[in-house]
Amino acid sequence: MGIFGVEKCPTCSGTRFIYNKTTGEVICQTCGYVARVSNLDLGPEWRSFEGDEVDRSRAGPPQTALIADRGLGSVLGNINYQGYDRGVKISETRRRDIQRVRTWISRTISVSSHDRNLQNALNTLQKLGEKLNVPKHILERAAEIYRRALDKDLVRGRAINSIVAASLYLALRELDNPRTQKQMAKVAGIDKKELGRCYRLLIKTLNIKPPVIDPVAYIQAISLEAGFPSKVTIYAEKIIRLAKRMKITAGKDPVGLAAAAVYYAALINGIRVTQRDIANAADITEVTVRNRCKALLNDFKVKNVEELKNLVDKYLVEEEEKT
Repeated sequence: MGIFGVEKCPTCSGTRFIYNKTTGEVICQTCGYVARVSNLDLGPEWRSFEGDEVDRSRAGPPQTALIADRGLGSVLGNINYQGYDRGVKISETRRRDIQRVRTWISRTISVSSHDRNLQNALNTLQKLGEKLNVPKHILERAAEIYRRALDKDLVRGRAINSIVAASLYLALRELDNPRTQKQMAKVAGIDKKELGRCYRLLIKTLNIKPPVIDPVAYIQAISLEAGFPSKVTIYAEKIIRLAKRMKITAGKDPVGLAAAAVYYAALINGIRVTQRDIANAADITEVTVRNRCKALLNDFKVKNVEELKNLVDKYLVEEEEKT
């Protein structure tokens, strides 16, 4: 392979090339064929021209699924000065012309019912993300899921916020930052059963297979919902790590396993709590918590909480010795 990433010209088999730094093109010196083009820089342009010293970025931010037109639309600002750094006010006639352009731009945005639906949904998604403190990359994924659902006409006959909440719930699961259905439904202001129906509709119709969730991912959410201190969360994670080491987590419901770990972690740290409290925090039945707690002790081959504490502490000592 040549120094420019091309061995020979596919047109004339020439081996002499020149590189154009401005265009990023590798050009055959013999026939002029453009044999290769370097990747384009999609970032903002920072060259400064007269009057642009304050804000030199003109190429704009990258595309985003969180804006209806993916950020490609034109927007005129509300600055009514020409060369605002010099303070020269725009004439009344020119100002009316600019306002007329602003009006036409606004009319071209979200004109169809599809676009209005998408804009409302993305606004709702942003608000949900703020309430749940969701990272932007997860919101981007949720927006893409909703766009697919809208294109498949899955929103027809259903509330926008239900499909939005289901899209975000699915994106959180996909990117290993899950929330409980109870928490999502509460923040979105919808019924939990409706959220579940919309979630199942999305994964079935869009052919999305959510990954198997690590029980550790649910521990913090359950602990926060139950109002436990961080020491409970930390100890519950240690219980799950030991369970993984002993290979007893395979095939187990991650939420139920996390709930059992949180329950025992709370007891070990001297916090009085009932299995009903944990069930409410984890949004599962009390029977599920009871069965998972019983199964966890059996899998660890211990009889009570004290023996479980001794087993976990012994594991922690072994971990420290290895490090």
